[in-house]
Amino acid sequence: MSKILMKVDGSCYPNPGNMAIGIVIYKDGELVKKISETIGYGTNNIAEYKALIRGLEEAKKMNPEKIEVYCDSQLVVKQLNKIYRVRDKNIIPLVEQIEEIVRTLPGRVNFLWNRRDNNFMADNLAKKAILTEEKKKREKAAENLKVERKENYFLVSSSKGRKSYKVEIDTTRCECADFSQRALKMKLECKHLIAVRNYLQKEEEKRKLTDRPRLKVLVLSTMVTPQVWRESLEKLNQEMGLNLEFIIPEGETRDSIKKYLPEVEVIVGGKLNEEDLNQAKKLKLFQVPFAGVDELNFALFKKFPEIYVSNVHANKTAVSEHAFALLLALAKKVVNYDRDLRKGKWHGFSTKEPTLQLEGKNLGIIGLGSIGWEIAKKAKSFGMKVYALKNKINEEDLEKKVEAIEFLGEAKDLLKVIEKADFIIVALPLTSKTRALIGGKELELMQGKYLINIARGEIIEEEALFIALEKKVLAGAAIDTWYQYPSPQQREVLPSKYDFHKLDNVVMSPHTAGYTDKALEENIKSVFDNVVRIYYGELPENRVDPELEY
Repeated sequence: MSKILMKVDGSCYPNPGNMAIGIVIYKDGELVKKISETIGYGTNNIAEYKALIRGLEEAKKMNPEKIEVYCDSQLVVKQLNKIYRVRDKNIIPLVEQIEEIVRTLPGRVNFLWNRRDNNFMADNLAKKAILTEEKKKREKAAENLKVERKENYFLVSSSKGRKSYKVEIDTTRCECADFSQRALKMKLECKHLIAVRNYLQKEEEKRKLTDRPRLKVLVLSTMVTPQVWRESLEKLNQEMGLNLEFIIPEGETRDSIKKYLPEVEVIVGGKLNEEDLNQAKKLKLFQVPFAGVDELNFALFKKFPEIYVSNVHANKTAVSEHAFALLLALAKKVVNYDRDLRKGKWHGFSTKEPTLQLEGKNLGIIGLGSIGWEIAKKAKSFGMKVYALKNKINEEDLEKKVEAIEFLGEAKDLLKVIEKADFIIVALPLTSKTRALIGGKELELMQGKYLINIARGEIIEEEALFIALEKKVLAGAAIDTWYQYPSPQQREVLPSKYDFHKLDNVVMSPHTAGYTDKALEENIKSVFDNVVRIYYGELPENRVDPELEY
């Protein structure tokens, strides 16, 4: 049990107007909580009561034996102490809510009046929230304004240009009523002044870019031919008109390529060693032109934290489509039925062999990244319930979960998702933690289920997967990512040392999920977009964390 001292204040501007609250909580004499936030539209008194409600809810979590609540509104304190009767119908429900909270508290609550001078911290927190909200509103409104430069001033008007306001940036003055009546009092700028400052900032950025040295990009990736890289990147750059130079070596040796390293700011693909990165003094971004990053030397990039590493997620549509094609092939037995019908052997009504209907079935997605979300959306459209796993669940995931996900868990929930699912799609990146994530134990739990892998082969133990299919533990599997791949020396090679190709409950796909008529074009566009971000001094997208390995 503890003793709580709480100081609260509600603020409103104008009155009525935007409301905000400030709350300061001390536990046994030690400051433990400060709250500053806007809470909607209303009056000062409503804001005071809202601050009290929020503060009491916070204090309740601390199991207090006693709470002293300081408020700088005499009216509110006297109403709560039943000295004055509450007459405002908008306030009555708030008072009742406070009384309900007080009844549930273990200790006694005293409501005390204190001068604003003694309540300055809570007062300032509430005012800070109001000012922040007012500033955001003005900044948002400024985005749609048109600015014209005159000799010694600026004219600012709406996009429709109905009325213009004269702005003098040197003296920080504007003709609008907001500037004289509200902004000055709150020590803020009106939207017209903000629009002029934005205009001047963009002009300065353009000037800097005009003076910027040429940004050099070294393309070592063999994802497409050097000619396709050159034509695609130069076409994109013509549309932007940026000072970019793309170095795309053809037939050059590794030693001859080293001459470019000291000058480039972006490298696309290829394999680099420590000597290369030491020479690349200007390098800001190492860009992987596809999603998979399991072949990167993460230990090396940890030594160069100033170099961003990024991949692209542009193939999410292509891969999710392929995943569903494999799922449908399993559910509808498309491959087996095709093979047999070519021999005159029929299935279906005549043999009493129904296929599976997806509506109402459960889909488990192991790895809810950009591809996983696309799969989830497609599953929803088929009427399936989705149970998914993600390593790190963020606020955006929780917001999106409502739309398409029945259950969203973390790594510890793997067995739960396997148990719930009829179909399981593996869409994880391959890391030291996910290698062999699914072994004999997990596959045994998939009795009668269907497994689809569009991630990396090594995430599923090779021998265990073969045995689970051979013994019909799994009803079926569809695999796009494998364990053995062709090389320049051997173009034809089976995808595993085990005889998957002899099993009749496997649909085999040669790692083509991300290779469509549009995917490569979209990948190149994503690479170019990140080059542009580096050009403008911005952070690249889809950054890879060498610590997490994805």
